[in-house]
Amino acid sequence: MQFPDEVPTLNRGDVTLRPHRLEDAPAALEQCVDPTSIRWTTVPLGYTLDDARTFLGETMPGGWVSESEFGFAMESTHPDGVRRYSGTISLRDEGSRRAEIAFGTHPAIRGRGVTTTAVSMLLDWGFQQRDLETVWWLANRGNVASRRVAWKTGFTFGGTLRRWLNHRGEYPDAWVATLHRDDDRDPKTRWLETVTLTGPNVVLRSFRDEDVPSIVTGCRDPRSRRFLPFLPDPYGPEDAQDWLVRNVEQASMGLGVSWAMADPATGRHLGNLGLPRLGNGEAEIGYWAHPEARGRGLTTEAVGLLIRHAFLEEEDGGLGFRRLFLKAASTNSASQHIARANGMTECGRERGSEQLGDGTIDDLVVFDLLRDEWRGR
Repeated sequence: MQFPDEVPTLNRGDVTLRPHRLEDAPAALEQCVDPTSIRWTTVPLGYTLDDARTFLGETMPGGWVSESEFGFAMESTHPDGVRRYSGTISLRDEGSRRAEIAFGTHPAIRGRGVTTTAVSMLLDWGFQQRDLETVWWLANRGNVASRRVAWKTGFTFGGTLRRWLNHRGEYPDAWVATLHRDDDRDPKTRWLETVTLTGPNVVLRSFRDEDVPSIVTGCRDPRSRRFLPFLPDPYGPEDAQDWLVRNVEQASMGLGVSWAMADPATGRHLGNLGLPRLGNGEAEIGYWAHPEARGRGLTTEAVGLLIRHAFLEEEDGGLGFRRLFLKAASTNSASQHIARANGMTECGRERGSEQLGDGTIDDLVVFDLLRDEWRGR
């Protein structure tokens, strides 16, 4: 194919896909030295304006000539009102009517839906004009923004490939998803959002990278280790970071959702709670408090906020569950107090079902609460 003469221009709303131009170089440089781009893409370190010109003037045109990569410049209106280069998106030929989709976005237009629109347009073009059968998506495990775009455009997540991607000589795990030409483009799962829930003395919010040290401290605490025997030992920052990524995976598949319990004034992390297992209209509640937050009623208040959110109908901003339950070791009086203080009823006992962190075997006391009961309180 001849570049740029045979490269189509695609339009949808404010977003245009067009051939790259040398005058895109300054904006491409801004994108490639951005910390987020460096973290999640393989853009060379120390990227220069000459590198950008080589990419725009040689690499991208060469892909079209060889038909190995069909790369487009994204163009849209930036927050300053000027319409210009907004990133790069490509279909990379994998043979046998298959292709990989790849994209990188200029920092000024992230979070505005531009990339989602661009991906949707390029998929249409690939399936219709290149007769593709299947398109696949790969991203470094933890690249939540890229995963959300794949989710929005109808990809089916296929799990994690261990040590798969070559990221400047390192080999991180890769998320993978696929889209077939006959698939609809609606999200295949319900992505459970961590909406902010605020009470008088505590706020439930999404997790942040700066929560990691506090999570590590809490998960190393002897009391936490006694009642959370599944925690890795020793527990380090890499375990906390892996847990945060697993939360995203669960939420994006509609399998669970978690919150950070935090101080309303400072935002400081005080513990974790959430709904780690759910289905068929019911969900399990789980929680632990940082040692500094214990004995102050904060977890009781936080669980009350979570219960309300879980029982509210979806149209009212809640999750619409009909039943909630939790399990606490028979020797964990603090956890049982939290359940009872929130109106939950002891409804059973799983005898000898839990091995605690010290190796002893304990019963699990089961509590539950029905939505109709909660409404009648």
